[in-house]
Amino acid sequence: ARPHTWLLETALDLTDGYVDVGPTLRSRSDASIFAAGDCANLAHAPRPKAGVFAVREAPILFDNLRAALSGADATRKYHPQRDYLKLISAGDKTAVAEKFGLAWSGPTLWQLKDRIDRTFMDRLSDLPPMAEAEAPKDRAARDNTDELDRMLCGGCGSKVTRQSLDAGLASVLAPGRIDTVRGYGDDAAVVRIGETLQVISTDHLRAFSADYYTMANIAAVHALGDVWAMGAAPQSALMSLVIPHMTERMQADTVSEIMTAVAEVLRAAGADLVGGHTSMGREMTIGLTVTGIVAGRVIGLEGAVPGDLLILTKPIGSGVILAADMRGLAPGRQVEGALRRMMRPVARASEILSPVAHAMTDVTGFGLAGHLMNILDASKVRARIDLNDVPILDGAEAMAARGIRSSIWTANARLGSRMTYTASGKSNLLFDPQTAGGLLAAIPAPDVARVMAALVEAGDEAAVIGRIEAGDSEIIVV
Repeated sequence: ARPHTWLLETALDLTDGYVDVGPTLRSRSDASIFAAGDCANLAHAPRPKAGVFAVREAPILFDNLRAALSGADATRKYHPQRDYLKLISAGDKTAVAEKFGLAWSGPTLWQLKDRIDRTFMDRLSDLPPMAEAEAPKDRAARDNTDELDRMLCGGCGSKVTRQSLDAGLASVLAPGRIDTVRGYGDDAAVVRIGETLQVISTDHLRAFSADYYTMANIAAVHALGDVWAMGAAPQSALMSLVIPHMTERMQADTVSEIMTAVAEVLRAAGADLVGGHTSMGREMTIGLTVTGIVAGRVIGLEGAVPGDLLILTKPIGSGVILAADMRGLAPGRQVEGALRRMMRPVARASEILSPVAHAMTDVTGFGLAGHLMNILDASKVRARIDLNDVPILDGAEAMAARGIRSSIWTANARLGSRMTYTASGKSNLLFDPQTAGGLLAAIPAPDVARVMAALVEAGDEAAVIGRIEAGDSEIIVV
């Protein structure tokens, strides 16, 4: 071990380049500095550099940092052990050990080292789930206690249910202006400005990641999905941002990081970020109001006809993966794979599908089944889905089979009364809320081969998942 050279440029008391600390791990020359591990010199009890000391200093450092930040005295003291067992692999599954001046070697010591190392690493991989907040002592009577007691998901998993939304908007008056072409009921509203048709939509996401750049990127792609689903080209966006309480310097850095990510997505889509509003609140929430220009025809939910094939441009399962991640149950590679898909815009897919699509929507909070049903209700047809053809994110089916679900899943699954299907981990994903999901389009059968070839060439993970049939609005899953 050797100290970082930049420590020599500080005014701290050092020994051989290491920060001198006392029993509380506080610098002996600056009370605002703490040091532990290989960068520290235990002035009260010098020891060689070894991981055993760094690991055992950690809880002392944690408690004393909390005390210092809250204005209390840092009182916990670290008293290192006099000696420790050294185990070094010698290759060929043998190891050398030393303690108290005595040395041993052999395969048995390698097995001991291997067991110690694996036990330690298991503590870093088998993490405890996030604790859920306790319910208040006095609560109103209700029939969905278990559902409301579950942890609230982020992203589209925290969306208001379709049933609540429809009930709340039932009394909304029909548009009164002649330049309002379409109001509530489609992916985006459509207004006429002179000879130009403009679509407008708004969306926001409750944060599910502390990586604000990634979170902002996904929020922008998610909001633009409604514009692309209508066959429009993004034009402009206003941002609505709620950030947790933090210092002014952190506010500036956080806002800059989020705005940079959003502006990059918008510029790539040909749109401008033209303003917005910020405030502080309990948790991070990123929202955008977006507009788009329709160069050709507006594509809505109605228009699907028997014989059309259904194309989905992204795999589903992001909701269950995010729910598992909140509980510490999702492998990092599967979370990363889901985030990467969410960050991928559907701009090129929209350009390919829009010229021929009879109906189109983006798959978000109500899940694949819910958004497909919106098309079926508007078009007065039914659909037959081949479950084996529906693309699934890696790990999502296994998590769903374990009963891991997003907050809104139960409400989404009520749509099952209008479906014919066999319950399974995979069919459960039909009700899984998606964040920044793919486009779902009803395409005339003669155009499907050409469209699919173009989507694959563009890098989309598109699949033909079923067909439109004549009949009452229902989904038949085979």
